[in-house]
Amino acid sequence: MDEPILVVDHVEDRREHLVSMLQEQDLDVTQASSCEDCLNLLRQKSFPVILSETDLPRKSGLFLLKEAKSIQPQTEVILLTHNASSFTLLQAIRHGAYDFILRPIDSSEILFNTLCRALDHIRQRAERDNLLHELESKNRSLNSALHRLKTLTEDIKKMAESDQVEEIFRIMLHAATTELHAGNGLIALFNRDNSSLALKMGEKISAETCGNFSRRLPDGLIQVIAKRSKPVLIPSRLPQGLANLKHNEEDQLLKLPGLVSVPLQINNRSAGLMLLSGHPPKLPFAEHDLLYLRQLAVHSQLLLEKAGQIHLLRRNCAVSA
Repeated sequence: MDEPILVVDHVEDRREHLVSMLQEQDLDVTQASSCEDCLNLLRQKSFPVILSETDLPRKSGLFLLKEAKSIQPQTEVILLTHNASSFTLLQAIRHGAYDFILRPIDSSEILFNTLCRALDHIRQRAERDNLLHELESKNRSLNSALHRLKTLTEDIKKMAESDQVEEIFRIMLHAATTELHAGNGLIALFNRDNSSLALKMGEKISAETCGNFSRRLPDGLIQVIAKRSKPVLIPSRLPQGLANLKHNEEDQLLKLPGLVSVPLQINNRSAGLMLLSGHPPKLPFAEHDLLYLRQLAVHSQLLLEKAGQIHLLRRNCAVSA
């Protein structure tokens, strides 16, 4: 057993005898001769188990029990006493004592049985707490996934209500930036022969900056990502290789750290990309963020193709008229 044990007793011979019994079993033992010394040690180090005499001078073992539990609530206290009155027992139980051992301790068997039960209880409690924490974490993840699915459905519904290409793009970009709590977002599209990339629109990017890059984006990181036409997830800081690709002018468009991007396709042709940058504090972008963007982009592709067909039909009707 590697757990440190704190022994508290003002009678030195009695305390030394107890410590020697514990050390014979290769236990890590610390001594304290008073309630005050014990509490000072507890403020400096964690002790899973305390073995304490009840009849301490100045401040009793029951007082120590209450104070120890307030400093380290998970610590188990075993009281050693000559007086096992019902009142003392009741008071100890009320204040969270794990068990009592009656003096004199003639055999180590009772001591070690009680100590082993306390340590097993601590381990089982830790396992239970870990399982509960894991379950709570999974529940939070499930609730988050359900919330995101609901949000995705609502965002797709909003896009479906429009038959204007630019409006669909705008709804998609605003929804993505809001849902991921990103620092900013942009949509950039290729020209007809895919030779250059221009900024179509930005979210949380100034109108002046959008205007500056509305004809062409600099040959840098965004161009490289767009031409790869694959999803990209950079949870936090850029790897050095990608950082070297970034053009100085892209500082106006990228609010690092953190970057997530998905390609945009229309009629099975690479059309450009949607890119978000700047993750929330202490919440780097993750796989579920990328999945949300990919799902949003897939549904937008269908809606954009439909909007293009509607626009073409309207134009043909106008020509016929």
